[in-house]
Amino acid sequence: MKTIKTYINTLLLLVVALGWSCTDEFLNEEPTTALPSNEVFESITTADAALVGAYDALSSYSFEGLYWPIMSDLMGEDVMLVPGADNWGWFVEAYQLELLPGYQWTESPWWTAYKVIYDANQLVAYAKDIPGASEEQKKEIEGQGKAIRAYVMLKLVQLYAPAYSAEPDALSIINITEPVEANSEDLPRATTREVYAQIEADLLSAVSLLKNNEEDDRSEDRYDEGFFDKRSANALLARLYLDMEEWEKARDHAKAAHEGVGLMDLAEWVNYGFALRTSETLFTVAYTLSDNNTYLTIPSFYYPVAGYSSIRLNDQFVDMFSASDARKDYVIIQDDEIDTERHFTLKFMHNQQVGNAERIAIRTTEMYLIEAECEAELGNTSEAQDVLWEVQKRVFSRPSKTTASGQALIDEILLERRKELFGEGFRLNDIKRRSLPLVREGNHWADADFTYGDDSYYRLTFPVPQSEIDANPMINEEHQNEGY
Repeated sequence: MKTIKTYINTLLLLVVALGWSCTDEFLNEEPTTALPSNEVFESITTADAALVGAYDALSSYSFEGLYWPIMSDLMGEDVMLVPGADNWGWFVEAYQLELLPGYQWTESPWWTAYKVIYDANQLVAYAKDIPGASEEQKKEIEGQGKAIRAYVMLKLVQLYAPAYSAEPDALSIINITEPVEANSEDLPRATTREVYAQIEADLLSAVSLLKNNEEDDRSEDRYDEGFFDKRSANALLARLYLDMEEWEKARDHAKAAHEGVGLMDLAEWVNYGFALRTSETLFTVAYTLSDNNTYLTIPSFYYPVAGYSSIRLNDQFVDMFSASDARKDYVIIQDDEIDTERHFTLKFMHNQQVGNAERIAIRTTEMYLIEAECEAELGNTSEAQDVLWEVQKRVFSRPSKTTASGQALIDEILLERRKELFGEGFRLNDIKRRSLPLVREGNHWADADFTYGDDSYYRLTFPVPQSEIDANPMINEEHQNEGY
């Protein structure tokens, strides 16, 4: 299995050597010394350490910690890089929609993701046989492994394949679900339909294996938003079914995800929303100075000081917010000392010191918006209006509940997604899954103007990394994504 085998020796050492820091005592424990893979699951202690190692790898700046959420917005129309030397060369090709198979922006997310999948496959395969572990502990490890694997696979397929709703039988990612060794058989690219079926099976199983993180359980080691639980697994199912346009399933799982949690109020949104965990956080990826490069965090690229500060908001996107919308407080219209021409956002800030941050990856507002979109698609106009109003009224997005229906209501919900979720890594996939046009206007310095079916639409899908093609005899240039 050349996708993994090149890295196998390193991974065996890393699988339990890395610890993930956050506020929970369990995550601050010193990880077990690196062990051979056949010893990792000899006890619940070493299995727990392997689980922490998988989450640590997930937080890597080359995947979920930075690259994926940053590029997924930069490749849309709402955010942009500053031009010239001030962008430090970071993400320029992604913003310009000029990715090539050998670029680091293409290579790094792929390989980091498969490192996490490697870890997750071990968790799933060996959880049932951990000596001395209770059945509940075994289920927890297995459920966590399946949720991690599904989370990573969903992000990979969204990046490296056309949208399920448009081309379900297109070639997708490599569907690896078993632990691999150096002599394991190489695998070809699976279809998008096959990958989504695997993700669905993993998440349905994870929902049955995991329990909800409840406030009363926070004193226990694992009951923390830094680990997947039943709610966040349901949230991933909602995302999955939204891509598949299975509206009833997406709605029902979105409701299951936010049941009993609710939305954070305006004070939380303004004061804490994206630097700290809040009442609506369902899953977060935390990174700290101790295990990440100080400036390779999301706030470093968005925040106007203490970092690269190279991402701005497009002026026409800013104009989409009403004057009364409290979220506009996060948009500084002009500051002559920092940038006289472009808008920046204070939505993402460092936590207490530069290098500490939270990547709030799943929150209940997204689930409300999924629910609203699904109700609208199902023709349940009143229900969609009511759910959308819950999101809008707390930030004064509009003075009263919408009376829109049909496509106009769907369009309003999609606009609310843009305003609420900007910078959180959703825009690229929203464009692809709805086969929307990409039209950049206003103060963008890299133009884009194409619709689904145009020759340039392939630019929204990443190419398969050249290193994968070179190493894997089951994938050659003929299997590369269209346009590359």
